[in-house]
Amino acid sequence: MKFDVLCHINATGCTPSSLYTAVANQMLFSKPSKALIRCDISLDAPYIMVEIEELAQLDRQTKCLLLLSQLLENLDIATLRKTSRISQIVFVLPQDELNNPVISDDTLSELLAEVISQQVPDFEQTTTLDLKSIAPDTLIIALDSCVSYQYVSHQAKNNVVQVLNGPPGIINGEGGCVLLTHLQGTLSAHLYNGELNEQLNQAEACVNDTYLFAGKESLAWQKKWFANTQALYSPEDELIELANLNNTIGHQGVANDFAGLVLANSYLNNPLNEGLQHVFLLFNSPNEQLIKISRSENS
Repeated sequence: MKFDVLCHINATGCTPSSLYTAVANQMLFSKPSKALIRCDISLDAPYIMVEIEELAQLDRQTKCLLLLSQLLENLDIATLRKTSRISQIVFVLPQDELNNPVISDDTLSELLAEVISQQVPDFEQTTTLDLKSIAPDTLIIALDSCVSYQYVSHQAKNNVVQVLNGPPGIINGEGGCVLLTHLQGTLSAHLYNGELNEQLNQAEACVNDTYLFAGKESLAWQKKWFANTQALYSPEDELIELANLNNTIGHQGVANDFAGLVLANSYLNNPLNEGLQHVFLLFNSPNEQLIKISRSENS
């Protein structure tokens, strides 16, 4: 898959350089919630979240609408369609507790009509988009807000959520991004198959590679990663440090995979990394997935 990152919004701002700087330097934008969630039968605690300050105090739907409006404002679709072929627009957006879209298709049509003077192109809305099956010439607009008490308390039933003074867990955040997949994309993503150790072997990964983690943090995951990378080490090697996207800007819910691609873009297009040939982007939910991202031959 070849792609370009067109724009993004998260707690670090809207520029690739600020995202790279924040993640590379392990800057923290997180804070404890005012509400408590039930962690186990004996503990209620504040959960840790990364909130965009300008959106604080708003409900999830309003946050998502404002994020979407800002992304569309930063995106000149009319000009883009003159220079690039767009076969379809796919919105990757969340659903509420009743499995209804947080943003309706009618609202999406209205928002698109405001930024496109000509005929609004066909679009679809989904909560999941498999990176392995995305067709070329697809404009992807993905966003989510995952910091509400309702969201996190429900999530905590099936996942380890990071709470104040608790063990490693998921830190939730909010944000969005826009990507375009096309054959002239400046970045190329290669996905591997099989178990994690098999993917590492196929990728010919080594200790000195740059690893970006955009998954769900937990103690169980840390142990699994260490076990699967043992074969990469020689006695004198230092421990691999994962650049952790979600510790910095929080897990982005349905938009999280694409936030990971935005992070890879920020690494490969930063002047400080001129000699960096590729990065490995790593997910662990719903399954472990290693992706090698490099500059394409077109760039």
